[in-house]
Amino acid sequence: MRKKNIGSQIANAFCVDLEEWFHICGVETQYLEVSTWDQAEECVVRGTHLLLDLLDEANAKGTFLVLGWVAEKYPKLIQEISDRGHECGCHGYYHRLVFEQTPAEFRIEVSDARARVQDLTGQVVECFRAPSFSITAEVLWAFDILAEEGFKTDISVVPATRADGGIDRFDRFPFLLHTERGNINVYPVSVMRILRKTIPFSGGGYLRFFPLSLIERGFRQNHEMGLPVMTYIHPREVMPEQPRLALPLFKRFKYYHGLERCLTKLRALLSTYQFTTVSGVLEEYGPLPERTLRNGIIT
Repeated sequence: MRKKNIGSQIANAFCVDLEEWFHICGVETQYLEVSTWDQAEECVVRGTHLLLDLLDEANAKGTFLVLGWVAEKYPKLIQEISDRGHECGCHGYYHRLVFEQTPAEFRIEVSDARARVQDLTGQVVECFRAPSFSITAEVLWAFDILAEEGFKTDISVVPATRADGGIDRFDRFPFLLHTERGNINVYPVSVMRILRKTIPFSGGGYLRFFPLSLIERGFRQNHEMGLPVMTYIHPREVMPEQPRLALPLFKRFKYYHGLERCLTKLRALLSTYQFTTVSGVLEEYGPLPERTLRNGIIT
């Protein structure tokens, strides 16, 4: 087992986006309609148990961003996550992109999902992540709704350009955002600078694609600035044997490349760095700088 990185006392956030293997944005599949989801093979329970055991091995905790539909279908899984000492957050109800919803639709999605997870766990659900990081510059009204609905932290924004989301030149550091409906902590997804570009590195496809040495370079960059790293993963990404969707060539590569090595990389990171929940990281981080959202602009 690798030694913990003693040079850094920074606690990093470990996040699991709790969704099924067929929850994919930006392409039509045989599971496009919610009515078909019950016909699909289950992977989320098996993948989540692998991740729970991995966290236990490392004596680490994480934040599980729960899709409302998953909580409805597998309530015992959500209860187990909570019983094993992890934080439960919200990932919407039906894995819908925020910028494809009206404010009223978004409010229903997050309110219903949050209520279901709270009823199952007894936890107060305070953390939200949008499917596919889909809070963009055009839908910053989502922060008003999240604050009004009782969420304390959002981890949806990628401070770089990406396919389904991302806000270029967005602040990389967590901050407290004042909205007209209340306050919410905004904790952006971790990014690194490489070849004069700003890119994510520590979760999902980036974690599967990049060599461990490059990922650790991203950790060092962030830690040198005093920034905790946010690692995120989906249960399907630790299951190379998962069913395959009929996807276009590029999407298939993006979705399935590196599955065989993902669990090994996660184990290496967990044995090298400290990880805890999103709320735990922000608690250790200390007072946040303050920003204001007014007329759709953050200042």
